[in-house]
Amino acid sequence: MNEVPNIKNGVNVDQLIGTIEAIKGDSDIAKFQFRAETKWIKGGHCRTEFKNFYGAKTEDSSRAQALVIEGDEPTVLLGADHGANAVEAVLHALASCLCVGFVYNASAQGINASSAESVGRRR
Repeated sequence: MNEVPNIKNGVNVDQLIGTIEAIKGDSDIAKFQFRAETKWIKGGHCRTEFKNFYGAKTEDSSRAQALVIEGDEPTVLLGADHGANAVEAVLHALASCLCVGFVYNASAQGINASSAESVGRRR
């Protein structure tokens, strides 16, 4: 008999709780090392690739292809707008972290999240 996974807000809560319990038993599971390779293309345009990383006490090579993020500057800052500039990329990273943390915590508490949104501005 197959058990139906406990999914809340798109998160497998059973797996999330299992991961938390495993980390409580062995904190080394929580040690991660993410890696990025960035190449300058032209002007303000750079391309960053993410592929393998270390986490959960093992080298992870599950990505068949690298994830790619294009970075550039808007035209007013002499770029060609091929992607988010560095400040925009940092805002995305922070906002994503906050949203995911909120949704994962809500899911672990059995709370249905109808939406999550973050507005960031940096001057």
